[in-house]
Amino acid sequence: MDSTNNPWSNLFPENNPEAEPKFVDMDEDSPQYPNPITDSYSSLYEELLSKCDFGNFRDNPEKAKIANDIYAKVKFAGGDSLNRLKEIRNEAIDVLGIKISTEKKYNSLMEYFNPIQYKEPYDKDLIDSAIDFEERTKKNADDIRQLEQIEIEAKPFILKRSVYFGKKSIEYGDCTNAKLHCREATNINKELGADSYIQNQIEEIESRINEIETNSLKEEKKENITAIVGFFLVLVFIILIVFSIGMNK
Repeated sequence: MDSTNNPWSNLFPENNPEAEPKFVDMDEDSPQYPNPITDSYSSLYEELLSKCDFGNFRDNPEKAKIANDIYAKVKFAGGDSLNRLKEIRNEAIDVLGIKISTEKKYNSLMEYFNPIQYKEPYDKDLIDSAIDFEERTKKNADDIRQLEQIEIEAKPFILKRSVYFGKKSIEYGDCTNAKLHCREATNINKELGADSYIQNQIEEIESRINEIETNSLKEEKKENITAIVGFFLVLVFIILIVFSIGMNK
């Protein structure tokens, strides 16, 4: 068979030595994201002591001296001075080029920004914002300072998310989760300036929680009363039977 006249021959390299197979890379347009830095330390204090040890920079005497200075600052600050440790952390990142653990912060933000959870009930605005924040979080998975900045900027989103899940929990009659989301929403709303519209929504959820719990208590009382009445009726019936047997003897 003459492959030169075969319109399909170019699809098979063995039929056309000059033809080059064409492969489509399905991931060609998929962005490559950095991996979060694994959390393997009990605290920022312990992590800084480990990563700022001058022994890590023995091949660079200048950096080793800087690391030793930073190590001394960490020791002096102690494990309870979180704000001061963050200042030292930032210095260590800039001067020594160390990478600080991001895994916990990354996972926490990715849980907030998963857009699928806002599909039912559908909320277009939350989904749009979640997609944007999720992308930014993925791009900065290994940068603790960027993740902290994203968390600050996302506070209005997290506030709306709390109200969203407060309402959703009420629909399922889950007052425990509804209370947790209301508490979170109240705290963030105060922090951001007490938006009256959001506060009204929170109060509506709380009112619904009270209504559900009140009705639940009423039902519980009814069940208890019914059980008590039933117990006494059975008891009276047993007494009557025993009395009847005694009379017959």
